[in-house]
Amino acid sequence: MYTRVPLSDLPTSLERMPEISRIYDNDFYIKRDDLAGPEPGGNKARKLDYILGEVKKENANHLITTGSPFSNHCRLTAMAALKFGLDCTLILTTDQNPSEINYGGNYFIYDLLDVKIKTVPLAKRQEAMQAEYSELKSTGKKPYLIEAGGYGNAGTHGYVEAASELKADINFHPGRFDYLFLASGTGTTQAGLLIGNYLHHMAESIIGISVEADENSGSKKIKNCIDEYCNENNLPADIIKQDVIFIDKYRGKGYGKIDDEVIKVIREIAKKESILLDPVYTGQGFYGMLSFLQNNNIRRKKILFLHTGGLPILFNNSESFK
Repeated sequence: MYTRVPLSDLPTSLERMPEISRIYDNDFYIKRDDLAGPEPGGNKARKLDYILGEVKKENANHLITTGSPFSNHCRLTAMAALKFGLDCTLILTTDQNPSEINYGGNYFIYDLLDVKIKTVPLAKRQEAMQAEYSELKSTGKKPYLIEAGGYGNAGTHGYVEAASELKADINFHPGRFDYLFLASGTGTTQAGLLIGNYLHHMAESIIGISVEADENSGSKKIKNCIDEYCNENNLPADIIKQDVIFIDKYRGKGYGKIDDEVIKVIREIAKKESILLDPVYTGQGFYGMLSFLQNNNIRRKKILFLHTGGLPILFNNSESFK
């Protein structure tokens, strides 16, 4: 049903984290979806593999998507568009004037790629998306709307397939995982993993660490995503939704605001494992994972962290590390 247009370089590696395992008394592994291309990579590439399949079916020639000024999804969508000869518009949601946006990280890459950028307040996101779609259509273009974070069944399918890949990974690292953690935003990645886990059972529990939403709204988004995918693919949504765990206790100062505890974790992972996390998504997720394990006295378990990328965000916030 879903056609893959290869954007990501798969499979990504699964690596053990020996020093973190020793320090925190659990057996830690990391799935390197930060290396899913095009560089500097990220989990949205897996989603775009199948979203691009839908774009191809509709013979569309102009992608429209949305996100924050530092969105990894927007970066990868823009790169995908150029790679496959498509035009692209990014609707960036911010209350800042364009001249006030930090010209670094992903925003710099948007400009480097020379895609069309429009900035609007968050409340006007959908209105701006539809207006851009209508305007392009009126000029003879064939636009295609991609929701924030790659939300939708095609994007979800990218992580249903990732679960199958993880099942193959554990053949080389015997025994399924006790816990799989990830930084969770729009909910598509977590929904896909939960559906894939129902099919392949590679983890006992999948836990999303919120980077923005509260527990109720975040869980609702994941469940809605599961409903939509399962309805289209004849899978038991009610059973799968019972496994949704979305934790909002580790959001710190809020979305996009740099927390000192997260910076400490990023420094530790860089120093001990030579792996780079970012302070908005993966650093927040890793900090939340360690806090959850410590607060619940969880020890000697097999733990997997999904590295979803975000390297440009780390560079864009270098001043916070001084």
